[in-house]
Amino acid sequence: MKRQNVRTLSLVVCTFTYLLIGAAVFDALESKEEERRDQLLRVSSNALKRKYNISNDDYRMIELVIIEYKPHKAGPQWKFAGAFYFATVVLAMIGYGHSTPVTAGGKAFCIGYAV
Repeated sequence: MKRQNVRTLSLVVCTFTYLLIGAAVFDALESKEEERRDQLLRVSSNALKRKYNISNDDYRMIELVIIEYKPHKAGPQWKFAGAFYFATVVLAMIGYGHSTPVTAGGKAFCIGYAV
């Protein structure tokens, strides 16, 4: 194998490994907070339903209107697949801004990871 091919392959392997490590760390730092926020949202929605006597069908209709108004995220953001996507965006320095860490540890790691 040519020396240039070995270098290229090494760079690809190192980059992919770096992405996997970054995704694993973001997953570990952010997924529990995301689950906690999701649970809080469920509790809040149930409280709203009880307080204003909203049926599940009416609540789903209101929810649908709000989701259509605001772009919808497809599934949990900080599970490994979403974290891998975020790590790729950070590494590529694209920074779409639609996903950001919310925990202090996630923010600190993101700064170091991007550098």
